[in-house]
Formats: sequence, C-alpha cells, structure tokens
Amino acid sequence: MAKKEAKKPQITMEELNRELRGYIAQIEALRAEIEVIDENIATYRLAIKTINNLRDLGKGKNILIPIGAGAQIEAKIENPDRVVVSIGSGISAELTAEEALTQIAKEIAALQALRRTLEEAIVEAYQKTEELLQKTRELGQEEGKSSK
Repeated sequence: MAKKEAKKPQITMEELNRELRGYIAQIEALRAEIEVIDENIATYRLAIKTINNLRDLGKGKNILIPIGAGAQIEAKIENPDRVVVSIGSGISAELTAEEALTQIAKEIAALQALRRTLEEAIVEAYQKTEELLQKTRELGQEEGKSSK
C-alpha cells in the first residue's frame, strides 16, 4: 500500500488579509480601551489633587464649585477630612480623606495593571500582524513566480 501524502492546506491571500484586518481591528480596540483607562486615571489623579487642596485650605474657607455651563456656586468647606467615595455598584461610602486617598490609589493601581495587560496584548497582536505580513509577502512572491 502506498502511503498517502498529507496535503498541507493552502492558505490564500484573501484569508491572510482577513486575518490581518482582524488583528488590526483588535489593536485599535485595545488602544481605545487604553485611552479610556488613561482618562479614568487622570480623573482619579484630579480627585487626589482636589482632596489634598481642600485639606490644605482647611475648614471654614469659601470656595467656588463649578456647576456647569461656566457657572459656579459659592460653598464653605465644613469638613475637609470627610470624603464620600464610590466603592462600586452605585454604592458610596463616607471615608476619611486618608482612607479616600488610599482607595483612589488602589483604583489607579488596578487600572495601571489592566493597562499593562492591554499593552502586552497589543504587542502580541503586532507580532501576529508582522508574521501575517511576512506570510503575505511570501505568498505574493510564490504567486508571482507561478504566474511567469
């Protein structure tokens, strides 16, 4: 009995291009997620700065609070060491300023870890893209030789 030679499935240029487009879309989606994470980190850092600034001003100081459309309202700092912080699922808790700063720092650290994971996924997707581009070049060269 003659041994049957296993045929290697031939990948087409169309399949390579489709796969490339998939990785490019994945990279774009990951970049968009990183952008949202960066915005959230910036918001948390602004909260830290605001808490510290209010504590530095101290009790009894008058401040202006923006209420939208360029309007502001005057308010008096009653207790700069009391901060209400979202703890998830629509629930907020009253914390001391130090506890709030610690909570916010934990949130930033979690977002930074997620950001690193997404960056690693982008690197992997770029590597796959490079591999596919190389296969595309090789397939193009093969097709060019066979059409001569």
